[in-house]
Amino acid sequence: MDTVVNLVHLLAMAVWLGGAITMKLVFEPAAKMIDPREGGKFMGLVASRFSVVAWTCVGLLLVTGIMKTPTEMYFAASSDVEIALTVKHILFLVMIGVGLVITLVIVPRMRQNAPAPGEPPSATFLTAQKRIGHLSMINTLLGLGVLLCASLLW
Repeated sequence: MDTVVNLVHLLAMAVWLGGAITMKLVFEPAAKMIDPREGGKFMGLVASRFSVVAWTCVGLLLVTGIMKTPTEMYFAASSDVEIALTVKHILFLVMIGVGLVITLVIVPRMRQNAPAPGEPPSATFLTAQKRIGHLSMINTLLGLGVLLCASLLW
């Protein structure tokens, strides 16, 4: 059973972080190379689909992480391993918070202010678009921090 839990945990992290990095390094630059309306439509579709995958992975990471970690080690600091695990948990919780802001605040604001076909985007829409870019970069960096902490546990 431990092997299955470890496999699901690692796979969820790989899919989430790999997807976030792919969004930043592949999809966002590609979308900028085409007509802005088509690029925006493309990124909206990709982001919508990735959001489902990302939140599924976060849920799996949360469940499997709880299954893998002894209760007394959730936020302990009496050894290097416990400190790395505690930092990993804190980064993960911050990552969830940033993801919630993106999902519950920024994305609805973008949808509400999305330009009609043929209209230029409003300042509010462009600001929300920039915020999503910054917050998704922060979340990707947090994910890399989680991965670094996990690598210190072995």
